[in-house]
Parts: sequence; structure tokens; C-alpha cells
Amino acid sequence: MDYVKRVATPGAGLDWVASAGLDHKIRLWDLAGAGCTREMAVGDDEKTAKRSVYALAATPALIASGGPESIVRVWDARTARPVAKLVGHTDNVRDILIAHDGDSLLTASSDQTVKLWSMTAARCVHTLTMHTDSVWSLCALAPDLSVFYSADRSGLVVKSDVRGCADHDDGLSVALCQEHGGVTKVVAAGDYLWTATASSSINRWNDVETAADVELPHDHKWQRPSIATLPSRYPSPPPPSASPTITTTTTTTGTTPKLPLQSLLRISNTAPFPYALAAKDPDVSTLASLRKPAEVARGQPDDTAVVPVRSLPDFSIEGQNGLIKHHLLNDRRRVLTLDTAGEVMLWDLLQVTHSHTSSSPTGLGC
Repeated sequence: MDYVKRVATPGAGLDWVASAGLDHKIRLWDLAGAGCTREMAVGDDEKTAKRSVYALAATPALIASGGPESIVRVWDARTARPVAKLVGHTDNVRDILIAHDGDSLLTASSDQTVKLWSMTAARCVHTLTMHTDSVWSLCALAPDLSVFYSADRSGLVVKSDVRGCADHDDGLSVALCQEHGGVTKVVAAGDYLWTATASSSINRWNDVETAADVELPHDHKWQRPSIATLPSRYPSPPPPSASPTITTTTTTTGTTPKLPLQSLLRISNTAPFPYALAAKDPDVSTLASLRKPAEVARGQPDDTAVVPVRSLPDFSIEGQNGLIKHHLLNDRRRVLTLDTAGEVMLWDLLQVTHSHTSSSPTGLGC
């Protein structure tokens, strides 16, 4: 046994969960108390760190895992037998989503890509490159994964919409928000998106509606015909004025928000949009080549950098500072601790009290 890195549930109504981590094994656990019911070894008998599991997903029929070996492995959840070995990523696989029908998988990797896999063809069918840093987390509310969120090490959170698209190159990716650090988990709920980073706090962001027109200069209009008739889920109130302005237009179905052009990302290296706009209008050329979210994360102002739609979270749940170091003194009664805010505290274990000693970690050499 070793550290558990991920836990996955197959959905409501089932009595088991899957766990995996650094011991190169996936285990299925009975929630009624019968313990481990099945065990699957990741890879061959060779014991290397690359066999560790960093990504895990489950449905009633399938279990998928990924890790430093850059391979996505898929098992039959009912028999624990391997059914597919998907090769294509070039770095650590960090997160996995499985479509409800079990025919499609989405994977995120440290190679800066999100890949869509077909279980029928047992291969990658689309490689999405809207990120320029390691992609750490995925989330989707759509059962077919046609609308999903991805977040990376730079803190950028992207919403992608490929509804009605025969080719993912015709889809739309929008820079939704920018965290101050790498996003380890992103979760969508209703009209909001929640993000978790190395900080002890979690943030809530207003979602954006991707079934919308794009705001273009000189009265140009671009609209994806494939989703123009889809019902929209209107977003929450607009963000502060520091964010790109989301204008609205009145249509036969009501008020529809417009997406700012400077928040759009090229969904893949072969996608025509938004680069196609530059060929039609030179005034749009500087905006059409926006592909620098990493510079936003580093705080480098640039007129050609992607600007996320949301500049500030709608709400934050503040967490306590976590302890990162401790040292037991020779009297075995008092303990020095260092937290994530850089505060050094002296604790008395018998009286369960503490006193502030310093805001500098230099005195805690452990």
C-alpha cells in the first residue's frame, strides 16, 4: 500500500468506489463494508514510479487511469479485465473524464494538451491545444462531454463548447478566469464554477454562456451556426469593469450575451477560428492572434495577451493556513510550527495553547 492519489465513483445508486495511487494498483471497494473486492495492477510487473496513478475515472461499465507513463489504461469495471491501452500523450496524464455512453474519453496532460479518445476506434480522434501549460483538471456537466472545462498550472481556466460540431476544430474555447496559482481541481455547478489551488481557499466564478455571438469591431458578426439554435443558459450578472465587456443583443429568444473576442482561444493547432478573422479584416489581426495566456499568469501586461472574461471571483470560501513544517523541542512538550502564511507558532501540547513567535520562517530549521 502507498499514498492514494485519486478516488472515483461510478455514479449514484452503485455500491462501490475505486481508488488508486503510488502503489501501481487500482482497487474497488465495497461501500457496504466488504472491503476490497477487486484489484487491478497498472502495467507489467516492473515496479517504477511511472506506474503510479494520477488520474482516475469510473462509470458502471468502465474504469480509466493515467499517470507518469503517459498511457491511458481502460478496464472493464465488472470483470477487472483490461480492455484498452491508449497511447498518445507525451507526459503525465493528470485527469480523465468518461462520457456516459462509455464511447468517449477526455484526458488532460502535462504535455499541455487535452485529448479526445474513441473507445470504438481505440485511438485519439482530436488533440486540443488551447492551453500553453500543463493541464491539471477537467470537468464536464454534459453527459457526452460536448461542453467541458479545463484548468492548467498557470491558473487559466478554459470553457470549451463543441456542441453540434462534426469536427472539434469548429468548436469554441473561452478563457473564463485566471487564478493566482495552478488549479488542482475545477468543478461546475449550475451557473457557477469552483476552483481549488494550492491555497487553502476555494473560489466561485460566474460561468459564461458559450452559445453566444462574438463581439467583433466594425459591426462584424461571427456566430457558430451549429449552436445558434441551441437553448442558452444565461450567465450570472456581468463581472467588474476590469474584465472584457460582455455586451448583449436582443433576439427573438430574448437577451443573448456576446463573448469578447480577446477572451477567445484557438481550440487546436488546425482550427480556423479565430485566425480566419485576421485574413478578412486587418483591424482584427492583433486580436485574432491572441494566444498568450501564460503571460497573463506571470503578470506581464501585453496588448495581445488573452484576457479572461472574469477578472475576479464572485465569492470565496476562506480556508485556514495549513501547517507545512513542525519541530518538537527537547522538552517533548512544546512544538514549533510553520504555516503557509509564513507564521511561526510555539505550541504547548499539554495546555493546548500557542503563542506567536515570528512571521519569518528562518528560525524553523526542520
